Amino acid sequence: MHNRVLRALVFPLEDREWLSKIVVGGSVGLLLEALFVTLGFLLTREFAIAGSLLAQATNFPALGFVVLVFQGALKVPQADSMPSWRQWSALCLKGLLLFMLGMAYEVIPLLFIVSGFGLLARGGVALGLGLVLMLLGMLAGITAGFFLPMGIACYLEERRLEAVLHPVAVWLKIRKVLAEYAAAYLLSIGSLIGAGLIGTIPVLGALLWPYLTFYLLVVGARLFGEICSVAG
Repeated sequence: MHNRVLRALVFPLEDREWLSKIVVGGSVGLLLEALFVTLGFLLTREFAIAGSLLAQATNFPALGFVVLVFQGALKVPQADSMPSWRQWSALCLKGLLLFMLGMAYEVIPLLFIVSGFGLLARGGVALGLGLVLMLLGMLAGITAGFFLPMGIACYLEERRLEAVLHPVAVWLKIRKVLAEYAAAYLLSIGSLIGAGLIGTIPVLGALLWPYLTFYLLVVGARLFGEICSVAG
């Protein structure tokens, strides 16, 4: 596992055009971040970090790029470099597909969180229930997210949407590589939380966060692609 992580970390940097490719992916995220935060300020007169989070989640070109990295790691032989920034419409479609698959996994946890937040805002006797719903939603989201990478691998291999939404079949594949898969998932969550903490640094963090997040997504896609390819 240690060697897989190291290979995934250096994979983006071994590309001859790694800097320009990371800059493009991060810059698109930075532009979307500025757009979402500005729109949020115009509507609420407050600068909210939620706008930044939503911007990265809807960075469809970057998500499409990550899908190609994941797909390249599933192949035999594996791709030895990152894909190129070309055919942006195709990248956006792949990114939109990834976003929709993610939402299919996370829609119920999100409903719990939104409902809990609504009760939290009311206060009073509903406060406790709101906290419980938000906690359950976060736990459910982490649990559902655990199945997502292997579900995407199943879709890319079989080209059937049902393959993504078949939890038993996905779990049977995860079981074949459970130790490495679980370690990769925990590392991914930890690294993205770390990137989020960097993003809270005034000004500088907001500028660096989209680039760091994009790099970590590429690394995660390569790592999960290698692990999922072993599961067959």
